[in-house]
Amino acid sequence: MLNEVMQKLSGGVGFLGSVLVVMGLVNLGMSLRDGAQGGGGQLAGAIATIVGGGVIIGAAAYFGSIDTSWAA
Repeated sequence: MLNEVMQKLSGGVGFLGSVLVVMGLVNLGMSLRDGAQGGGGQLAGAIATIVGGGVIIGAAAYFGSIDTSWAA
């Protein structure tokens, strides 16, 4: 039962990380479309969102791989 809960939580957290990556890519595209007028802050924010989403996806994958056989 704990294994099922861990898998569901891992999937949900992974989905949220994927949403962050997509939103960061959209923000990156919009800041690149504006060219140099948008400034570096908008570009840095977009890249930080993409990296943050990737870290969350990695954490979800690790969280899903935790051994819960001891709780059976």
